[in-house]
Amino acid sequence: MPSLLIRRVAMSFSAAFVALLLLVAGLASSNLPQAHADESVSVVLTPATVSASPGQNLTVTVNVTNSGSGTLAAGEAIFTAPSAALSTVADLDAWFAAENNDAQPGRYLATADVPEIAAGKSADVVIELPLSSGRFGGIWGVRGLAVDYQVGGDSVGSARSSFVWTTAVTPEKTAFTGILPIVPPPSTSGLLTAEELTELTGPSGILTRQLDVARGRPVVLAVDPRILASIEALGEKAPETVLSWLGVLTSLPNESFVLAYADADISAQAQSGASALISPSTTDVIVPVVEAVPSATPSPTAAPLPTAAVFTPTLNDVAWPVASSVIGSDLGIFSASGLTTAILSSTNVNGNDMSAGVAGGLPSVVTLSGLSSALNHNDVSRAASYLAVSSVDESQGGRSFAALPRETFSITGLTKLGLTLDTLLAQEWVSTGTMSSGLASASSALEIVDSPESSQRISVVSNLLARNAAVSAFSTIAEDPSLITNPATRELATVLSVGWLGNSDWSTAVGESLRSSEKVLKSVSVVTSSTINMVGGQANIPLSVYNGLLQPVTVVVNADPNNARLIVKGSEKVTIQPESQAKAQIPVQAQVSNGSSVLTVSLQSVDGVAIGEPVSIPINVRADWETWGLGAVALAFVGLLTAGVIRTLRRRKTGSPEAS
Repeated sequence: MPSLLIRRVAMSFSAAFVALLLLVAGLASSNLPQAHADESVSVVLTPATVSASPGQNLTVTVNVTNSGSGTLAAGEAIFTAPSAALSTVADLDAWFAAENNDAQPGRYLATADVPEIAAGKSADVVIELPLSSGRFGGIWGVRGLAVDYQVGGDSVGSARSSFVWTTAVTPEKTAFTGILPIVPPPSTSGLLTAEELTELTGPSGILTRQLDVARGRPVVLAVDPRILASIEALGEKAPETVLSWLGVLTSLPNESFVLAYADADISAQAQSGASALISPSTTDVIVPVVEAVPSATPSPTAAPLPTAAVFTPTLNDVAWPVASSVIGSDLGIFSASGLTTAILSSTNVNGNDMSAGVAGGLPSVVTLSGLSSALNHNDVSRAASYLAVSSVDESQGGRSFAALPRETFSITGLTKLGLTLDTLLAQEWVSTGTMSSGLASASSALEIVDSPESSQRISVVSNLLARNAAVSAFSTIAEDPSLITNPATRELATVLSVGWLGNSDWSTAVGESLRSSEKVLKSVSVVTSSTINMVGGQANIPLSVYNGLLQPVTVVVNADPNNARLIVKGSEKVTIQPESQAKAQIPVQAQVSNGSSVLTVSLQSVDGVAIGEPVSIPINVRADWETWGLGAVALAFVGLLTAGVIRTLRRRKTGSPEAS
């Protein structure tokens, strides 16, 4: 019995001791940072140089940002690096993806202290890493570099970078080509105004800075035709700065091609059910200059631009969809729309030659997704590593194509991009390439890896395309349909611009486009009327039609009664002058019964396209007055005739002299 009591006391003491330890541990842990990667902490690792050689150290900077609400205690940054080279693009992609979640891969290099960081602040730590600890050997190539940021022994954040380990044996150079959009910031205007062009092409304008990036560098110019159309539409009114900019564009020796109008998203159009891509026209604002025939009266034309300022691209009919936005069926739509070559992203294709090939019948060049992303973020070390890997990866064929920032409208960003390109072109493993050589070598098959755009975006684009089709059908009533369809399609292209991707104002632009097209569709309508009184068996009902357009329209006016009291005997075609009304006379026949009826009046084009919304007009029918009126007259006539006969007979009977 005493032993049992002692055992119970011991067990109680042990339980209490364990509980006390747990309590202490809990209190202690409550004062420590989280023991896992914190989303409020971001870590960036940046090497000072893109390469290093045996016997050299590598200086790096670690930036830690605390976006949380509390202070981060002092910690440490632990640097590691795998010894093996990353010899393929796939290896480098996997390294930066960090799918294994290893915060300290490879060999230990060094540790650096990180100070306490207040909420909303960041800290930079610079350290020189002894690369000899990495045991990289004598093989030339890319090496991974990692940093693990720890607080209280727990990993709070990590980052990866890379550098090129250069040895005496160097590989063949990779031919680098960047593709740069020459586009204005997104807007909803189908044509740029003189004021907008003046600002964009001024010394500090976005379009000017874009050309500065291309100058003297292996950059293909992807030019928005909206810029060219806007300049040409101004004719002799084009500002001098705009013409000077156009002169610079035409003088550059860079390869070039013309984008879709306003850089409209061609993948979204194809995936929205369109049988062909929209093709905005400018015939309503740009009149070709034709030499006048002596016997003919010359028509007014826009003043031509100087011959030196006419832009002619070196590459034609190029499809450039958004990166990672293509599905296999899109290529058929591209071809049906007259596009003969393409630029695709490496995330969208598979193949033996991953720099150029044939996809869906279209010779294509393939931009490296990792390289393009690095250039978009001005990460020069990462970009240099992708170019270095491309020089040894056989699947690249000694070529590297990159999509330069497609949505960057920052002067600072463009300046940094130019400096980044210069750094890359200075590396011993990089040479200049061309897009035409890539297309010329495109022979092996490329398989499309479907990467559709979001269902939400496709739904919106489908609605926009359907509305544009409705405007096109509506335009058939106009004397010159192009005056309606051309501006509408140009404005639609601007709303579909790639520049809107990721922009929260896109929904506003979509709403503005829908309201604009709705205004056009409602510009021709039947004028509502008060109750019309119809007296008689047949009549012509007068109906007014309003035309709010700036040109004449021709419509067919139809009417349909809601009951048998009225029979509509036909419709009437009527032409309405600009911003005015015209009356149509609709022939109707009333039945015998009296009462009310409602005529549903609708408009359509001569080809039968419904125009606007039907309008209901009430009619009061008095159909039988003629029958009763004629009956009354006949009865009165018979009465008068009978009275006359009776009177005559009476006079004869009495021998009245009047009778004789």
